[in-house]
Amino acid sequence: MAASRAKTEVPTRPDAAAILADYADFTLRLGLSYQSRYQRMRGARALLDRLDGLDWQSPTVATALEDLLQSENSFVSYLLLHGHLRPGYAYLFSHHPQLVRLAPHSPYAEDVAAVTAIAPQLGFTPFLIHSLLTEVLMRVLVQTGKRLRELTPEDFREFRRATEVWERETGRDGGYWRLHVFAAETVLYHLGVFEQPTPHGHAREHSWAGYLKGVPQPGLKATMLRYVEQMATTRRASTVIGYCHLLVPFARYLAEHHPEVENVGDLRRDAHIEPYLIWNATREWTPPGGTPQRYSARERQHGVLDIKFFFDTITEWGWEEAPKRRLLFPSDVPKRDKPLPRFIPQDQEARLMAAIRTLQDPFQRYPLEILRATGLRIGELLNLELDCVHQVPGQGAWLKVPLGKLRTERMVPIDAETVAMFDTIAQARGAVRPLPHPETGRPTEFLLMRHGTRVSIALIRNTLRRAVGMAGLVDAKGRPLHITPHQFRHTYATALINAGISLPALMRLLGHVSATMSLRYGHLFDATVRQQYEAALSAAKSQYSPAMVEVAAAASKEEPDSNWIESGKLKTRLAHGYCLRELAQQACPVANVCERCPAFLPLLEEQETIRRQMEDVKLLIRDATMRGWETEVRRHKNVADNLETLLKSPADPTGTEAAHRGDTV
Repeated sequence: MAASRAKTEVPTRPDAAAILADYADFTLRLGLSYQSRYQRMRGARALLDRLDGLDWQSPTVATALEDLLQSENSFVSYLLLHGHLRPGYAYLFSHHPQLVRLAPHSPYAEDVAAVTAIAPQLGFTPFLIHSLLTEVLMRVLVQTGKRLRELTPEDFREFRRATEVWERETGRDGGYWRLHVFAAETVLYHLGVFEQPTPHGHAREHSWAGYLKGVPQPGLKATMLRYVEQMATTRRASTVIGYCHLLVPFARYLAEHHPEVENVGDLRRDAHIEPYLIWNATREWTPPGGTPQRYSARERQHGVLDIKFFFDTITEWGWEEAPKRRLLFPSDVPKRDKPLPRFIPQDQEARLMAAIRTLQDPFQRYPLEILRATGLRIGELLNLELDCVHQVPGQGAWLKVPLGKLRTERMVPIDAETVAMFDTIAQARGAVRPLPHPETGRPTEFLLMRHGTRVSIALIRNTLRRAVGMAGLVDAKGRPLHITPHQFRHTYATALINAGISLPALMRLLGHVSATMSLRYGHLFDATVRQQYEAALSAAKSQYSPAMVEVAAAASKEEPDSNWIESGKLKTRLAHGYCLRELAQQACPVANVCERCPAFLPLLEEQETIRRQMEDVKLLIRDATMRGWETEVRRHKNVADNLETLLKSPADPTGTEAAHRGDTV
């Protein structure tokens, strides 16, 4: 049954007879019983008469055939699969033929087998494979009359256009099909049918003019386009895209508030730029279904900085379109605060990582764990290549971080647990065809490949948002905490700073080219500041020892207060302060040497000082006893015994008692 794009033609009786004979053989190949074959043949004969005069391009064609029996629907599927009917997408979108089930017995058997063989290697589940075959591939194949390896990107562009027409005519949403189009095109790329992968729906524009299409003034647009094309010769594409995203709002502001401005040369500071600065400082945006919000400080700053750079650069280049006088000055650029890096507190991090480790999809779980374990930027993570892990004899495993934000490569040491994550991802991604690198265009084996395409930033951010909810992390108002992937980098650096890493080593791990960048983490927990604080605090507390001892004893009763000074350290009470040492250092070998020395002669007026010291030593004995530090208990008891002796035998300032004991003054 031949069919044109406008209207299906009903075959003549000889053609119909041939079709029915072939259909009889088809039902036989299906292995149906005699009764089932008889019913299907009778339905086929009846249906041939009904197909006369149908407008297959009409949105109502499916309604006209909605009362078909199952045997008649099977005959329609046969006609589609064997090229006797090409009804148009209007019918195919409204009808659900049994194409996939019957395809193995049709000329498309090899095509279906090729798809079902490669799709699992790309990570597709059986359900997804069946969906992309049913919803897209089989519809495109039967409508175009082509075999799988004959399909072109234009065939899928026509499919997309058909879904838009169907939506307008029926008022229904065809997004379900469009979701599978990209997956089908990805499969065809990895099969070698398409030479280039299809850009994702959120991919970059193909030209700089596309990024500036929102500029309404022709003259201004021409100057901006020339500018970004020149900048693209020396800067990363992402940087130039950022310029475009700020040039367009500036041009739209001028079109709305100053329509007389058609070119850069028409701009004046008093009439146009100063009002723009006020507008930029207060402008807002409204998220879908949300309330208006002010733009961030960074966006407001770049809303001036990038426009200033645009003016200054074309002036430096000597363009005729450049402003005749300077329009923006450094003092016009909004100043930004310099907050410390926002690391994730330890308790929140523990709950968050526990939630992340429960995720089943390796492409949701491991990218987040790798960010925490390596301190990578999210762009660096997504650009990792399949061979990024290197084993260096005698020095363990190292991660090669590709060119990133600062155009530098670096090597980062990783542990065995992190290496295992990379091995799991490499296995899950499968053997897929290389993709062109977005910067260089060279074929690249990217590590993070899911369903044959690169893992997106949106997937990582959405997964992190989901993990925050799973961990129950909320703010004071009960709202989920806003945690970003970049905070893993801050947390990684903060942990290393706390562990005492040197500044040069931190710079190399983070890929910083300036010490100033790494010093921001050093300001979080400055060890020198902490040490000086503790020394000053100890000196201050020693001046108020009685009150301190009374509070500690009252709070502890039978047990020492766990917050007293730094209770986890070894403590020695001196006459005018304390000595605090880490457990690994052990007690000082000359601790309380004076109090234990037979030559020690305290002054009579210092009796109160010795008494206060004695009370503190008793507290230290209780503290050491509770902690099971037997050596410390004996040491403190020895000091306490000596102090007790001194309190019972006041010193003789004349030296008589000392001479009697054989001591020297």
